[in-house]
Amino acid sequence: MIYLMIGLGGGLGAISRYLASSFLSHTSIGFPIGTLFVNIIGCFLIGIFVANQDETSSSLAKYFFIIGFLGSFTTFSAFTKEALVFFNQESLLISFLYVFLTVMLCLTFTYMGYRFFK
Repeated sequence: MIYLMIGLGGGLGAISRYLASSFLSHTSIGFPIGTLFVNIIGCFLIGIFVANQDETSSSLAKYFFIIGFLGSFTTFSAFTKEALVFFNQESLLISFLYVFLTVMLCLTFTYMGYRFFK
């Protein structure tokens, strides 16, 4: 049952990520705002869920939502690919800005979700 919940959550998370990041298409300078947005929102939701979840709990919602849905909604692979594309195009400043903003904002929003809803 756990694997089914992870799979269902993962499928819905991947579809949601695709829809959200497609809706927020790249800006005129080619900055991947869609990937940044889904990662920030996903991290915020993970913070909220972890704040309200007992570490020893094995609820199916934990497997469905955190591991499945949010695990596939947030995307480290797309983030690193986009950072590498900027780097290879010799857009070092944009690449650095993207990496810095993603890491700092995701950590900040995870913390905010955790602290505000604890």
